[in-house]
Amino acid sequence: MTHARLHRGMTLVELMVGMAIGLFLVSVMSTIYVGSKGTFLAQESTSRLQENGRFAMDTLANDLRMSGFRGCMGEVRTTPLTNTLNTPGDVMYDFAQPTWGSHFTGGAWLPALSAPIAALAPSSAGDVLVLRRPVGSGWSLTDEMDEKTSALTVNATGNLKQGDLLLVADCGGGAVLQATNATPGLLGSIEHVTGAAGMVPGVTTGDLGRVFLHDAQLWRMQTAVYFLAPSVRRPGQVSLWSFVSPRYENAVNLSELVTGVERMAVSYGIDTNGDYAADGFRTADAVIDWGLVVSARVELLLVGAEESVTSTPQPYLFDGVQVVPTDRRLRTVMSLSASLRNSVP
Repeated sequence: MTHARLHRGMTLVELMVGMAIGLFLVSVMSTIYVGSKGTFLAQESTSRLQENGRFAMDTLANDLRMSGFRGCMGEVRTTPLTNTLNTPGDVMYDFAQPTWGSHFTGGAWLPALSAPIAALAPSSAGDVLVLRRPVGSGWSLTDEMDEKTSALTVNATGNLKQGDLLLVADCGGGAVLQATNATPGLLGSIEHVTGAAGMVPGVTTGDLGRVFLHDAQLWRMQTAVYFLAPSVRRPGQVSLWSFVSPRYENAVNLSELVTGVERMAVSYGIDTNGDYAADGFRTADAVIDWGLVVSARVELLLVGAEESVTSTPQPYLFDGVQVVPTDRRLRTVMSLSASLRNSVP
């Protein structure tokens, strides 16, 4: 009897109690794991949204603040600028205007999109924003021009190439031109003559409108287009893209900047009374004179890639409208306002 008692096993009741305790512990650990995983996904999605939003805002803010740059020329409406390019009113070459845009309304883009922007097939979920600004640092003229058609002289540099679009400016005025000779940077002499082969858009006149002296500087100019389009990195999502022209160094013309930008709204500050301050903001279709634009406001709606992160659909306010989504993804709205360079004193 004593020997049998020492070697007996667990009873059915003891086994069931042990199993119940084990199942309870597994249930508790599963609940903790699921909760921790949900918290981690929410925090990771929030961090990614904030990081993407900051990058997008910084990129847009820098270009907005530099659009309309003309050195020490002063306010763009009162200081003369000569655009010697062919088709100076083309959206990619109209450097007399710091910015331009288009808004999708009534089933169409207004103002209408022209090439090459139309070929980008921007999504109607976001506005199109066009900014014209310098690229990199400038060069000081090392010699005075003899006449208004003379070549511009700078220190030799490998950065300036044939076909570059350039702005030369002093405090009294400026001119937009295209380098037409084969090696302008290496020679330190920039020609801008009509009839040069292979130039796009080419120059319609070699007359810069004024003689520039030692106090003038030279910059490469570029037009940047921001728009929304389907993502290549994550099919099914929408991204913020940029298209730049001309392309300098090893940069690419078309770049997917930020994935997960669901909407973009741009409004433009209009100065109607000449006090250099915005009297109101309008969407692109309501802007009559782009020369009166002194600032811009951009609003982005960013959405996380993960499904079912929130417990219920999270409403958000975008462009003055309250929206309740049908999914449970995280969303955040970011906005910025910036004055255009040289549009205010």
